[in-house]
Amino acid sequence: MGKKRHAKDRAYLTTTEWREEWGGYKVKPTGTSFKRLPFYCCAISFQPFEDAVCTADGTCYDIINAVPYVRKYHRHPVTGQPLELKDLIKLHFHKNADGEYACPTLGKVFTEHTHIVAVKASGNVYCWEAIEELCLKPKNMRDLLTDEPFTRKDIIHIQDPLNLQGRLIDQFDHVKKDLTVEDEEELERQRADPLHFIKADPLHSIKVVNEDTQRALAALNSKESEAAFQAGGGGKKAQAERLLAEAKAAAAAAAKGSGEKGGAAAAEQQQQQQQGKPQQQQQRQPGQPDPRLRSERRELTYAFRPGAATWNSDEPGVGGPAGPAAPGGKKGAAQEPPKFDPNAGRPVPPPYSSKFVEGAGTSGAASRAFTSTSAPLATKNERLLVRVDLMPKKKGYLRLHTSLGDLNLELHCDIAPRTCENFFALAESGYFTGTAFHRSIKNFMVQGGDPTGTGKGGESIYGPTFKDEVDSRLLHSGRGVLSMANSGPHTNGSQFFILYKSAHHLDYKHSVFGRVVGGLETLSLIEKIPTDDEDRPLQEVGITGAAVVVPYCAALRCAVRAVQEVAITGATVFVNPYKELLEEEAKAEDDKRKKQEKEEQGYHEGDEFGQWFSDPAGRGSGAAAAAAGAAAAPQLEAVLGGGGGGVGKYLAAAGGGGAQAGGGGQPAKKQKRAGGGYGNFDAW
Repeated sequence: MGKKRHAKDRAYLTTTEWREEWGGYKVKPTGTSFKRLPFYCCAISFQPFEDAVCTADGTCYDIINAVPYVRKYHRHPVTGQPLELKDLIKLHFHKNADGEYACPTLGKVFTEHTHIVAVKASGNVYCWEAIEELCLKPKNMRDLLTDEPFTRKDIIHIQDPLNLQGRLIDQFDHVKKDLTVEDEEELERQRADPLHFIKADPLHSIKVVNEDTQRALAALNSKESEAAFQAGGGGKKAQAERLLAEAKAAAAAAAKGSGEKGGAAAAEQQQQQQQGKPQQQQQRQPGQPDPRLRSERRELTYAFRPGAATWNSDEPGVGGPAGPAAPGGKKGAAQEPPKFDPNAGRPVPPPYSSKFVEGAGTSGAASRAFTSTSAPLATKNERLLVRVDLMPKKKGYLRLHTSLGDLNLELHCDIAPRTCENFFALAESGYFTGTAFHRSIKNFMVQGGDPTGTGKGGESIYGPTFKDEVDSRLLHSGRGVLSMANSGPHTNGSQFFILYKSAHHLDYKHSVFGRVVGGLETLSLIEKIPTDDEDRPLQEVGITGAAVVVPYCAALRCAVRAVQEVAITGATVFVNPYKELLEEEAKAEDDKRKKQEKEEQGYHEGDEFGQWFSDPAGRGSGAAAAAAGAAAAPQLEAVLGGGGGGVGKYLAAAGGGGAQAGGGGQPAKKQKRAGGGYGNFDAW
């Protein structure tokens, strides 16, 4: 109870108890509650944006809201500082297959706890881990998608979980001062429209039509609509894009002609001409983004996958389906470019195992015929054939001979059998012959295995691609890790890379199947070779040969050369773990076939086969031995001369006696001694 507890037990409620614990008056909190703007919302309308732009401080807006606001107030909506249209930066957010905003390199989904950054030169948005690991630490200051150079000052922090400054809604300048943008032209047009009040009547049938639809219906078959169509559209989004592009073009022209006399006047005149005739100067296809918003380099529009653009990205061709007119042909029928050969004319070897068994699935022909009228008639489903994979139980060792030295590789055939089989088969067949390391990034990795040398070619022995083989025991940890290059999940081909240092951001995205166990000094020499702007070694280092050494097995030699010295040293296989399995299977099938042949001839596993001179009368164990002795008795008698004189008759007699005594191979039983009890005591 405590000392003097009775003095604190009151029979009434104090003022503090009544106010805080009971129904007394409670002081209301002063100020607004904490509200944080999500990264995917516009800082003006507080709604999710569709076409994002941002300022240098990382505040994001929708382009249809930012452009009118900046044109009217010429100030920052959040900080209130001066701002012009040329200061807005167009952003390119990437979404994954589920429609979520994600990093295009690491595939990390953006949340409120993700550190999100953007590159000012290209406008591409990444997570901070991708920029830090792939650009800042290896000092590769180039955009991971477009390969444009940038500096640390060009990194814009869109969302930093540790810094909420600039994300509090109640601190926004336009919220404090209640600044809004109203379309005055639209209001005047509605006042001048005599049918405006009729359309606004709730009983009228056109009440469900929004403002954009009404404006589009009123502008049909007019010159303004034709001009807007040629310029890329007449909606708010297209207008905002044109205004932003014109502002950037004017700023670029002013910067270019700042040293010349009258540069500012020329830029202003150019801007006025663009506003007067947009359809003549900036022609573009309807629905396409304004070309003036693009960067100086051509944009890449390929579907990006985690880890691909760093060293293995396919850059698509320019142009659409309607190309320039071919000479002597119809308009729009462009000449087809030569088809790209990913193998550069090299034959792809088949897998080691060509054995197929019936799988659990079926072809589904009967189901298609039952539910579809276009499918051929079928009343029976056939099981699909599944290839039997080889599963070796030991590791393999491969020696690559490069122009700078040898690299000894250990392949984890027991953990990643399909990937190692692909590498063994390609090396043994000479598929890597003449290939070079086409990409090298210091403090990251060196990549090779592409017969075209462009980073876009190469196929596997299972087809163009095959599935990943990831395992928790095989991670991108340490120098010399050997892994497969890909352009997304389950897109492995023939290209591989060797790490210069750990790269844990690639774990479970690329299949690790080996490591360097000898020749690390050669790997250091390759890393020191200078590269060009595309990370291609200036001194092309190629593979001049390969040799496989497996415990108690193969050595494979495969010639793969540098560009300067085209030489093939040949291929010599000493032992291959996959071929060992095939030999064991062939031997087991041969033994099984011989066993079946013996069973068909009447022999059993327990039968013993003797010679006539060791068991002439058929003395053996079992009925088969007795039958064989009886069948051979006439021949034996003729050979030994059983009917005449001489030694033969004694042998025959001995044989006959033995046969009688043997009783068909059974030993004679001992006679029991007669008598019993205590015996005779007469001698006592």
